Amino acid sequence: MSEPYRSANTTENPPAGRITELRESFERSLEQVRYQALLLNNVRDAVVVWNTQGTITYVNPAALALFGWSKEQILSLPVETYLNCFTPTAHIPAGEGTGGLRVERQFSKQDSKSIWVSSHVYALRDPGDGGRLIGYMDVCRDITESKEMEARVQIVQTQLIHAARLAAIGELAAGVAHHVNNPLTTIIAEAQLLLHSLPEGHPNRVSAEAIEAAGWRVQKAVQRLLDFSQPAGDMIDSVDVNETINSALELVGEQIQASGASLQVELGEAVPHLRGNARQLVDLWLNLLMLSHWSAIDGRPHSIGIRSGHAAKNGVQVEISDNGQPLSPGAIGTLFEPGYLTTPRGRGTGVELALCQEIVHKHHGQISAESTSNGVTIFRVYLPGR
Repeated sequence: MSEPYRSANTTENPPAGRITELRESFERSLEQVRYQALLLNNVRDAVVVWNTQGTITYVNPAALALFGWSKEQILSLPVETYLNCFTPTAHIPAGEGTGGLRVERQFSKQDSKSIWVSSHVYALRDPGDGGRLIGYMDVCRDITESKEMEARVQIVQTQLIHAARLAAIGELAAGVAHHVNNPLTTIIAEAQLLLHSLPEGHPNRVSAEAIEAAGWRVQKAVQRLLDFSQPAGDMIDSVDVNETINSALELVGEQIQASGASLQVELGEAVPHLRGNARQLVDLWLNLLMLSHWSAIDGRPHSIGIRSGHAAKNGVQVEISDNGQPLSPGAIGTLFEPGYLTTPRGRGTGVELALCQEIVHKHHGQISAESTSNGVTIFRVYLPGR
C-alpha cells in the first residue's frame, strides 16, 4: 500500500519533551532578566545606559533621585546633553577598552545646584556575539558630603599652619621688640632730658619734642605688634567694638594709605558694648581690611571704608567696603561655604574668609558680602547684643 501524500511545506510538530525544554529555558532567561532588573533598581549607585546611537535606554531610580530628573525627561535627552552636565565633561570610552578610570566630577542639576559625583563610564559588549559593542553605562555615586568633609579638613589644616606661623611670628616679634625697646627707651629718656635742659622758645626744643613723640609712637606700635602676636584665647568679656576697630586700624591703617588708597573711617556714636573676645574681633577687622587692601593694589586710586553703627536687638553692624577688584555674582553665592578655598584674584587665599566666618559664628553673628552695580564690594558683619 502506498504512503499517503504529504506536502513538502508541512513541518512536523516538535516533540512534547522539546517544548518543555524550550519553555523552561525561556522561563530561566526571563527570571534572570527580572533578577538583574531588580538588582539595578535597588542598587544605591545611579545607573544610566545608552545605546550606540546616543539614545538613553535605561535609568534606575537612584539616578532619578540623584540628578533630579523624571524618567520621561532623562529618556528623552540626547546623551550629549547628559554628559555635558558634568564638569569636567564625561567622556565615552575610546578604543577597545571597556571603560576609563573612575573620575570625580561636578554635576549641575536643574535647580542650579551642583553636586559632586564619582562617575565611571563603561562600554557594554555582547559576549555571545564576539564582544560586539551594544552601548554604554555610566555608574555614579554622590560624594558631595565626603568632598565637603575633605574641604573642611583642608581648611582646618590650613588654619593650623596659619596658627603655627603666627606663633612663630609672635616669638620673632618678642625678640625684635626686646632689641628695639632697649635703644628706644634710651632715645625717649635722652629726648626728655634734652627737653628739660632747653628753655621755652629755644630753636632746638621743637626737634627734641618731635624725637620724644616719635619714640612713643614707635613704642606703641611695637606693643600693638606684641599684643597681636599673642594667642587670642577664648575669654569672653564686655567689648567696645569701636575700640577693636581702632586697634586693627593702628596695625594696618598706615599700610593701606601708603599703598595709595584713601581710608574712610566712620565709627558710630553710642555703639553698644557686646559680650565677646576683643582680640578675636581685632583679627576679624584686620583680615577684612587686608582683603580690601589686597584688592586695591593695582596702581590706581581706590577707596577703602569701615563703618560701625547700632543694629537691631541692641546689636552692632560693621561694614568694610572697597572699590577694588569686584566679586562676581557666582563667587558671592559660594563665598562662605565650608568648602570654598579660593577667592577671586586679589582677594586673598580663601583661608581669611574662613577665619572671619569662624570668628563671627563664635560671636553668634552673621557675615555677608555684596558687590554693587558700581563695582563696590561690601562685607557686612552683624554682631548681636547679649
